[in-house]
Amino acid sequence: MTKTPREIALEVIHRVIKTDAYANILLPKRLVQSGLDKRDKAFVTELTYGTLRARGTLDWIIRQFSKQELDKIPDLVLDLIRMSVYQIMYMDVPEHAAVNESVDIAKRYFHPGIPRFVNGLLRAIVRQRDTLPWPDKKKDTAKYIALKYFHPLWLVKMWIEKFGVDETEALCGADNRPPRLTIRVNTLKTTPKKLAEALKKAGWEVKPGRYLKEALVVHGGGDIAALPQFKKGYFYVQDESSMMIGHVVDPQPGETVLDVAAAPGGKTTQMAEFMHNKGQILSVDINPNRVNLLKQNIQRMGAAIANAIKADATKLKPVMKKPVDRILVDAPCSGLGVLARRPDARWTKTPEQIDELSKLQTKMLISIADFVKPGGVLVYSVCTITEQETTLVVERFLRIREDFYVDDLAPYLPELLRADTQDGMIQFLPSKHGIDGLFIARLRRME
Repeated sequence: MTKTPREIALEVIHRVIKTDAYANILLPKRLVQSGLDKRDKAFVTELTYGTLRARGTLDWIIRQFSKQELDKIPDLVLDLIRMSVYQIMYMDVPEHAAVNESVDIAKRYFHPGIPRFVNGLLRAIVRQRDTLPWPDKKKDTAKYIALKYFHPLWLVKMWIEKFGVDETEALCGADNRPPRLTIRVNTLKTTPKKLAEALKKAGWEVKPGRYLKEALVVHGGGDIAALPQFKKGYFYVQDESSMMIGHVVDPQPGETVLDVAAAPGGKTTQMAEFMHNKGQILSVDINPNRVNLLKQNIQRMGAAIANAIKADATKLKPVMKKPVDRILVDAPCSGLGVLARRPDARWTKTPEQIDELSKLQTKMLISIADFVKPGGVLVYSVCTITEQETTLVVERFLRIREDFYVDDLAPYLPELLRADTQDGMIQFLPSKHGIDGLFIARLRRME
């Protein structure tokens, strides 16, 4: 039986929440299978991502009206209610349609008591939505921002302490905007001008990136991975913040570079371009599936000097024959700088996870430090916005390895960004820089 748009949205929402599946991977695949027209696909997309993004606020609204505790409501029923409340509160959907369609779904999937419960709860929200006790911005600023901008309270409090109220509100707002699709032109195979012209002919809108000449912002042409230019390796889908990392590493032709946690290969293939395919790049990742993806991207992009290696970054002695000129550690992290791309992720992170990640990141840096040549460069990057995973990791590492120091990375950044460095390092913010949130530090080993 063909499923309705709301049923498809519910299916994806439930799987993401229940299994920690990636919505940005699961939803496009499900839409391809759906047989829906363009308008219905857009509706499902907005409803799915919106519900996942607003989950904490939706739960707060539901608690104001439900006589049942949320943990007593069956998971799939709760996801149906969340999806319905999102339509009532945040979408241009007639209230009766949001309620009636949800009740119809409940009738198809659950015993008779559930539709009655769903109907009564949703109709109460429709009647009393204007009486919700939203927090006062001045009296309870953190809770106000958390509920208005769909972020967990602990994260809002942490960012207020670091950035202040105005920047935190702007940052949370930026996390809710649709992310730009940015590609990096493969200069081994083409030029930005030639690729832009080809993409425009294929029906894409193309604009230059904000900061880097190899960056193009594209929109509206369909599935970019289906283009022949993608399959031929003329470009790599990559945000400009991520492209900055390769510039900070600054690998030179003929050098040997180690790329740790390298999959899926964006930085590896970029560095091969900078090196004009002269030298060697050892690209290490612990996950065998990701190593296979790394190999595919290396081949597609023509990065002939890169070798994909399955290995644990904390146990590299069997892999490393001798010290190398430069090492990049783009470490596993909480991903709080890319919440616009992973709207569901904000509700799966915890302060405890961040502390554990900080320990892993420090361990990775310490483990690979000996493989940097005297005078060589070690670049540390994470796509997040927490002190524990950024400056504190660097400080901890430098206390342990006194033969390293912070090498100011400002000269390696576009001129527009150089004034934003602090203590020789940089933290990109989506709200301030218009690109993904990401931290970079450039360290150098003493001669």
